[in-house]
Amino acid sequence: MFRLAVALFCTCVLSAAPPKGTLVIVGGGGMPQPILDAFLAASGGKGGVVGIVPTSTSDPDGALKEWKEDLEKAGLTFVALDVRTREQASRPDLLERANRCTGFWFSGGDQNRVGDCIVGTPLQQVVLDRYAAGAAIGGTSAGAAIMSKVMLTGDDRHGKNEWAEFGPGAYRTREGMGFLPAGVVVDQHFLRRGRENRLFSLIMERPDHLGLGIDEATALVVKDGKATVVGDRSVMVFDPAGMTVNGATFRDLRVHVLRAGQAIDLATRKVSQ
Repeated sequence: MFRLAVALFCTCVLSAAPPKGTLVIVGGGGMPQPILDAFLAASGGKGGVVGIVPTSTSDPDGALKEWKEDLEKAGLTFVALDVRTREQASRPDLLERANRCTGFWFSGGDQNRVGDCIVGTPLQQVVLDRYAAGAAIGGTSAGAAIMSKVMLTGDDRHGKNEWAEFGPGAYRTREGMGFLPAGVVVDQHFLRRGRENRLFSLIMERPDHLGLGIDEATALVVKDGKATVVGDRSVMVFDPAGMTVNGATFRDLRVHVLRAGQAIDLATRKVSQ
């Protein structure tokens, strides 16, 4: 009985181990060289194997071609993980290729395509397992939105791609890939497109969540639970610890604006530098 209890305890401890990999979450609107360098280094540098997932984009062939050229120039191996239907995310040959990857990149476009085609499939589990073992996962725009468990779809409550709504329940969400810790949600193109309403509304609806609004040409690089800003612009952090919500109003929300080199611990929510 004692041995069984010890075994169960060890299993729980192991299952709770933080992932060894790195997230490179880009707000869209271009990728400055320091962000690309961070992703390539986290993917193993020269000799790394990067799987490109163009599911979100309307031009998957173009995205694959561009990444193939860039990766081969940098000395990394390109792997196409071209998933356009849900059935393809279960194909043994594709899963075998994904299992060899030391990095994964999710293209921009429409994050709902990843929700439709990949979330809840064997491919999602393979990528999660590789991330836990040390692989890097990067994505831009829609590829940033998919990083959290709670994913903004881009639509308001009326099904329109609008940002004028405000208040709890104003914006639609669905399940994302869940690479970020539970209780953290991300939005992209944040300041450039004035999406504060979306994240304000979602935090009012889910006051236990930490909101990360990543602007264009900017990334959060997440390693060992610490998210560091890289790039040209800003990241807004909405920390609702201590916030009070009353209908469509709230007070005591903590807001940080972080620039390159600054970081936030996603567990303690403490900002450094």
